[in-house]
Amino acid sequence: MNKSRAIPMATRCMLWGRAAARCQMCNGPVSWHPLTKEDVNTAEAAHIVGFSQDGPRGERELSDKLARDIDNLMLLCRLCHRTIDAKKAAYPVSSLRRMKREHEIRIERVSSIAQASESHILTYGANIGDHNSRVSYSTVAPAVVAAKRYPASKTPLALGMVNSSYRDRSREFWHIEEQHLRTMVDQEVRPRLRNGDINHLSVFALAPQPLLTLLGYLLCDINYEVCVHQLHREPPGWSWQEDTSSLGYLIEVPSGSHGSPALVLALSATITDDRIFSVLGHDAAIWRVTITEPNNDFLKSPQQLQQFRRTMRHLMDKIKVRHSQSTTLHVFPAAPVSAALELGRVIQPKADMPLRLYDQSNDRGGFVPVLDINFPEKEVK
Repeated sequence: MNKSRAIPMATRCMLWGRAAARCQMCNGPVSWHPLTKEDVNTAEAAHIVGFSQDGPRGERELSDKLARDIDNLMLLCRLCHRTIDAKKAAYPVSSLRRMKREHEIRIERVSSIAQASESHILTYGANIGDHNSRVSYSTVAPAVVAAKRYPASKTPLALGMVNSSYRDRSREFWHIEEQHLRTMVDQEVRPRLRNGDINHLSVFALAPQPLLTLLGYLLCDINYEVCVHQLHREPPGWSWQEDTSSLGYLIEVPSGSHGSPALVLALSATITDDRIFSVLGHDAAIWRVTITEPNNDFLKSPQQLQQFRRTMRHLMDKIKVRHSQSTTLHVFPAAPVSAALELGRVIQPKADMPLRLYDQSNDRGGFVPVLDINFPEKEVK
């Protein structure tokens, strides 16, 4: 190689810095092996515009300045370097420049997040019907960055059971999942909260709604911050969207207070009174939280979820005043996963009513009670 065209060490260092030691094409690490975790340098400095007319993406003449220009260089792993050179038509100069630009913008955005903005990712999944609802780290980590935080670890606090054969139509499912979830929070989360290792949690959960409410209840400690995320269908993904509009939650209050109190969350679907009466009797006192048009993808922003929390805090106090703190509140949810979880976080163990949570089961003829929370005799002291 012409010595005048050799890439100076200072330029190589800048290239590594802008790429954050990752391939600017596949985003894989170039300073350690992704499988063996051994330290190894697999990086190569690739020219976007090649040296000669006959080379990959070559031009008639490449000046010495352009040969050493960082804007004409990409940090690539060996496989990607050989790929772009072997398939020149598939990787024109414009595409490579776009890859480089997007990678460096992403690295700049992530690395500019303050150290105090680290967040521990907590995932929880449980079978919904016949579907496994596993929540993977790779699908949720981008949502943490989009929220202007960065993952505190390469691995999440994963609380869900792996490959459970139980389904939510069986009584055993609820008992096993409840005990497992309580144990995992006690063993994996609370000790780290007590010693100050965790200051912020980003929570991603996909499970039957009573279990989500239980998880929120178990995470209701007040000495750390929590960001609960919502899985969206349109556009798909866990990242919160830019929608600051007010939802206008509608509260329906019962006229009397003689029957058993019921809290109905009719947010993602409509729940008619007859379905509650069939469980609690025709004198049930039904409190309903709904929106103008219930649907399963209405919740778009953290501001709207915060609005839900405020609504529920006020409503829980109002229900307690009407029915007394010791009375069991029967909860019938049809809500987004984040709202079901936040309902649990709203509950104040020493101040609020005990909750009996119901799940819709077609096999068992409608709503059935599956979990109790905030019953003093059940909680671990």
